[in-house]
Amino acid sequence: MKKMDTSHIEGWPEEVALGIAEIIARRDKSILSESECNEYDSFTNPNRKAEFLSVRHLFYSLLDEMGIPSKEKSLLKHKDGKPYATAGKKLIHVSFSHSPSKVFCAISTVYDVGLDVELVDRVVNDKVVKRILNKEERKTLGEVDPVCLWTIKESVVKCMGTGLRTNLNDLTILKEEKNSFRVRFNNDNLFEICSFRQSDHQIALAYQSKNI
Repeated sequence: MKKMDTSHIEGWPEEVALGIAEIIARRDKSILSESECNEYDSFTNPNRKAEFLSVRHLFYSLLDEMGIPSKEKSLLKHKDGKPYATAGKKLIHVSFSHSPSKVFCAISTVYDVGLDVELVDRVVNDKVVKRILNKEERKTLGEVDPVCLWTIKESVVKCMGTGLRTNLNDLTILKEEKNSFRVRFNNDNLFEICSFRQSDHQIALAYQSKNI
């Protein structure tokens, strides 16, 4: 369980902290609020329980590293299910993601964030690629790894809090530099994207652009 060093990642915003931890089943449940305990107990899948608990331990560990006392925090959810946190009067933007063996957490007090992570060897078949890309993207992004494209779009809908209720064709990926992309939504919202590989994971962070 640790805060990742993102200082060497081109395009990563310094105002966002990223953490990673192994998914472990036997962790202390006392960190959970009453509502979180109820949600945890409602899961019948042991893997889902382990992921749920592990990512929350990671979240509180990141807060400690940021100097935010755990006793002042509250991890909450918007009506659409998107997580966020408060620490005293401070709002903390939060996004979680996981792979089969690891959990990831991005937090920021500056940017609204969306995080998506996939194993680099995940197979995204041609039918899925055609479904998630619009005509403009097919002309400009033909050589970009499909897993990269998938995580970019997923990170944006997680940033918006809409999940797969949003048609991924309505998001247009614009290639910028090495790890940097932008995503345009409905021609009037822009999201900045940092997309990179870390060991065997493809990681995409979406954060709300100031340049709209």
